[in-house]
Amino acid sequence: MTREWEAFVTVADRFFGALEAGDEEAVVRCYAPDARIWHNFDQVSMTAHENAATLREFFSGFPTRRYSEVRRHHVPSYGLVQQHMLQLIRADGRKVDWPGCIILQIVGGKILVLEEYIDLAGFSARMA
Repeated sequence: MTREWEAFVTVADRFFGALEAGDEEAVVRCYAPDARIWHNFDQVSMTAHENAATLREFFSGFPTRRYSEVRRHHVPSYGLVQQHMLQLIRADGRKVDWPGCIILQIVGGKILVLEEYIDLAGFSARMA
């Protein structure tokens, strides 16, 4: 494992760990000051603080979150791609598995760009 890859993995571990823990402040600390977060389902680019507002809602709706089946791919001089299954448990105890893919551009130990690819329609159908 190269030093660059180890650095990317450290950032990703910290970021996804903060998401699992529901620690909004720790998530925001993973982002660079000028970070941009983009989702394929709305194609809107937002700042870290705009993203934090959506995370609050997500954390309250799904108090238990766990990433499993994690596969990471090194993108040299850029960052990494993570494919995963996000296992969610709603406040009412209902469980749902949500596959996703996130691309992280990491610069100076911080996430500069996050691109998230998820099937929102499939997720909504499973939640109905």
